[in-house]
Amino acid sequence: MQNPLKNDPWQTQSTEGIPTLTQAREFFIQNARVHGRSRQTLKLYQWVFDNFSKYVGDPPLDRLNAILLRQYLLSLVDRGFKPTSVGMTYRVLHAFFVFAVREQLVAGNPMKDIPTPKVAKLFPFTLDESQVTALLRACSRQTKYEVRNYAMLLLFLDCGLRLNELVTAKLTDVSLVQRSLKVHGKGAKDRIIFMGAKAAKAVRQWVELRGFRAGYADTLFITRSGEPLKARFVQDIVAKIGKRSGLKVKLSPHKLRHVSAALAVKNGMDAFTLQRLYGWENVQTAMRYVNAAAPQLREAHAKASPVDRLLEGA
Repeated sequence: MQNPLKNDPWQTQSTEGIPTLTQAREFFIQNARVHGRSRQTLKLYQWVFDNFSKYVGDPPLDRLNAILLRQYLLSLVDRGFKPTSVGMTYRVLHAFFVFAVREQLVAGNPMKDIPTPKVAKLFPFTLDESQVTALLRACSRQTKYEVRNYAMLLLFLDCGLRLNELVTAKLTDVSLVQRSLKVHGKGAKDRIIFMGAKAAKAVRQWVELRGFRAGYADTLFITRSGEPLKARFVQDIVAKIGKRSGLKVKLSPHKLRHVSAALAVKNGMDAFTLQRLYGWENVQTAMRYVNAAAPQLREAHAKASPVDRLLEGA
């Protein structure tokens, strides 16, 4: 890959007082860790910077201008990167330069005049009600650990939990009286979510079977030996239940979160409540599910059309 700064005499020289890309990137990632960014977010940052560094090397930060950054984004398109990957790269680099300006590592943000790459708006993954019913029927409850798996499935579907929120939930976070669960969300942000009666009943059955033996982990869901469940293990459980139900796509906890949000909107939940319960930073994310519910909105309008009501029988 051609380095656009290869023949630049400043490529390996430090401008006095200006950190190199590598130095500034370390400051940025350290700051992200301090502010509780998830492991997955940190891995994303690492991926973006690794690709970017292969393209530009390690110049002083003030050598990275808008022309170079546009060229880099275009190179990603030319190399066949998906629009979502190009868009994610743009957002990470934009956040990086905002941080660099705020921390006075560089005078200006070269990303500010580069428009956000357009990404096609895709509707979230969802299942219809018959598929969700088949999913629940495919989850047997004959053994202690099948009861556990059923309770996890209901929490994913009823509350839209993230995978990490489920595996880190502690027994002390559960209130079966209030039918609530305190979850430790993305970006170290705790929130309270609520369960329906069916999900609360399933969790109660699991807690009673789980027991409180000495040496057991304090997490709500545990393995046969009493250790906390690994995220990979839960992913495998969900995928197997999906396969048994007859789904043609591989099911995951993240897909169940999409399904949960779509069903909540269909059943009348507004975007602002959805945002708060599902732990999103902005309401635009919740609006994706409102927009995806177009068939239900069409049906609702057909039933409540103001003009049709006024002119009924005319």
